[in-house]
Amino acid sequence: MSVGVCSLVTLRYVSGLRCLRTAVSQRPLHTCSAALGIAKLPAGSHTIPDSRAQVETSTVEWHYVERLFPQKSIPKPTVSPGEVTPSGWVAPSAKPGDHPYFIRRSQSHMLPVYLHNVPHMSKYRTFVHHVEGDIFALLEELQEYLKDRKHTRILNMRAHEPHQKIEIKGQYVAEVREFLLKKGF
Repeated sequence: MSVGVCSLVTLRYVSGLRCLRTAVSQRPLHTCSAALGIAKLPAGSHTIPDSRAQVETSTVEWHYVERLFPQKSIPKPTVSPGEVTPSGWVAPSAKPGDHPYFIRRSQSHMLPVYLHNVPHMSKYRTFVHHVEGDIFALLEELQEYLKDRKHTRILNMRAHEPHQKIEIKGQYVAEVREFLLKKGF
């Protein structure tokens, strides 16, 4: 668009608003007779019939109502350690003390391995959360596993000890989950 056309469009828009403003300000305000009649109506009064005046409190059927409430937490699975369920979920078999480090599951009993994506920069980072104990020993073992698995010389990884997490530059979610499942987490 050239500058002349743009200013012409702007001028038409502003003049249209000016015309609209003058048309609205010159219009007389009228009140409807129905709106005035609402104030004359009597105030409503409600009475409860005698058949509904008494309320019965019953706790016999309360368990039918309780099952409709959402659960406050996800219940622990009732499978033996290391067992694979039909959905593919694997129960943890490692106990704290089996390794110099321990990885707690998330509240939904899943492995805490996450992928973070920055779409406008095409950056991917893999995170392992809830690492307790010697986080640097896990970092070294994970680094060796990924180097053997991906056949790369350089992996950009770091351990963030205060936040109990490991950060890996790139998409390694499947490989990290496989490593943790082999370790029993």
